[in-house]
Amino acid sequence: MKKKTMFLLAVMFLLVGGTLEGCGTKSSTKKSQAVSISKIGKIKEDKKLHTQLPTRIKKAGEIKNGIDDAYPPMDFKDSNGNLTGFDIDVGKALGAKLGVKVNNVPTDWDGVIPSLQSKKFDMILSAMGITAERAKSVSFSKPYFNGGMTIITNKKVAASKNIKKLSNLKGKTVGVQAGAQAIVDKVENVKGVKNIKKYDSATLALQDLANKRIDAYVDDFQVANYYMQKVEGTYSKSILNVKEPYGIAFRKDDGELQSAVQKALDSLKKDGTLSKISKKWFDYDVYK
Repeated sequence: MKKKTMFLLAVMFLLVGGTLEGCGTKSSTKKSQAVSISKIGKIKEDKKLHTQLPTRIKKAGEIKNGIDDAYPPMDFKDSNGNLTGFDIDVGKALGAKLGVKVNNVPTDWDGVIPSLQSKKFDMILSAMGITAERAKSVSFSKPYFNGGMTIITNKKVAASKNIKKLSNLKGKTVGVQAGAQAIVDKVENVKGVKNIKKYDSATLALQDLANKRIDAYVDDFQVANYYMQKVEGTYSKSILNVKEPYGIAFRKDDGELQSAVQKALDSLKKDGTLSKISKKWFDYDVYK
């Protein structure tokens, strides 16, 4: 009986050992996963880039991203309440390339940088203009998109036809988005502006513009294009020769994450993924 028992224990040990060894082999040879993005296609994980992520990110399996969820077509909620937009797709592509999930955290734009610094999230990929003032508080990636300033007016108001440049805002009540500092600065520098109203979202500002509560709204050209397509006949636009590069913001002491994300971003630009995302949202390639 003792010999039989010892034999059975030996067999069990070999079976358990073989199982554990098999699991270890399977884990080490795990194939890179591919993530499919609507109208973009499948994006394969770069395992080498994954290893370059900070340990905390690899352990959590996600990068938390602070966003403004009311800034179409960059970041907004669709009719079903799901987050969508250009930046959302860029985030999905980055996550797929790095082998982690990008978890978007909607945040009041006025407090988005303090929230990053207090570690509410790991980065800000949300149409953030690169400015010298912001660069004092955060570290930016290389520009991934170039915004352009536009004056949006109410097409049904006769006086709107005379608003073609920033100097035409003299004597007008002008809307801007709070936190869009580069645009706020430009409007505040116009001499004689009657009043500047700051809004938490482009949606609220454009509602007031449609209801004639403000004379003009100054924002990026992609916002103007989006709303003019969705609400035909309501708005007019005058595109200004003022470019604003967008970057992904990181905490200054989070260089390891920034480096990995930048390499993934460079790869997505090189393989044409960013161009596909651009064509999906703007009908043209902003990278050409």
